[in-house]
Amino acid sequence: MNARPDVGKWLSDHHGVWLDGDELLCRVPDSAIDWTMLEEIVQHPSETAASVREHQHDWPTRHAAAPVHLHPQPVHRPFEVYAQLNPGARAVKVGQSELTYGELDSQADSLAATLQAQGLGPRNLCAVCMPGPLSMVRALLAVLKAGAACLMLDPTLPATRLATALLASGAKMVITPAGLAERFVGTKSCVVCHDDAIGELPCGWPQDCLTDGVAPACAVCRYSGVGAPDIVIQQHMDVLDRLESMQEISPIGQGDSLYQSAGAAFDTAVWEWLWPLTHGARLVIQAAREKLDLERMRRLVEQERITVMHVNLR
Repeated sequence: MNARPDVGKWLSDHHGVWLDGDELLCRVPDSAIDWTMLEEIVQHPSETAASVREHQHDWPTRHAAAPVHLHPQPVHRPFEVYAQLNPGARAVKVGQSELTYGELDSQADSLAATLQAQGLGPRNLCAVCMPGPLSMVRALLAVLKAGAACLMLDPTLPATRLATALLASGAKMVITPAGLAERFVGTKSCVVCHDDAIGELPCGWPQDCLTDGVAPACAVCRYSGVGAPDIVIQQHMDVLDRLESMQEISPIGQGDSLYQSAGAAFDTAVWEWLWPLTHGARLVIQAAREKLDLERMRRLVEQERITVMHVNLR
């Protein structure tokens, strides 16, 4: 089936844009979404992307010149500012579990202090291998607060592949639930067990690390074959530039709720989660990894008053 010819107009009217070919970002209008059109996009992403390419062919050119940061603040600092100014604001929700900015900041502080006590420090690399998005968001912020860089690992990968990724990256530490800890036995990385039981975390604050823009913020593990994966390091300024580019595409802030579909790619999860949290918005993540269910998505958009949708069509 060919994509409907008016899909391009739909994207324009809804301030929609394709990101990297298979991610759809659109703002939910007050007049409600045309769900019939969205269904066409979800069912035929590649055809639809081709049909609207002409509407945004100049996007890379318009956003190629990223802002220059001489001494930018750490990428997580705006989140901490919002948490101090408005700790009761809703920050992230997954299923029935939800945290405010104050709660998420406090829990990330406690975990960061624990990581520093275990030896994690500035410019170290720490892997995060967690099955739940809420735990992953908390761990990501904790690693950044500790001054280290975060490497997201897919917990569904075989233990041998996880070990290969740790070896290739030289990760000093890995955060994982107790139930998955045995998968990292034999690696050179220190294993820190962290489950959803937040009550086990001691209350504390991490030592402040003077992180600059050229310090590593995250690492991406890319598998190209049977050999060792490629590890790509992204600096704080790289992530900041990506977030600013997203703000140019679809500005968000306090009062916005961003819907993130399940199954976010592990090479993009860092900026996808930090984008709303560093701009005072609320992040709503689809609870389960499953094929997109438009009816369920529609209910969630209405119930959570979603204003921006970021749908992963992979």
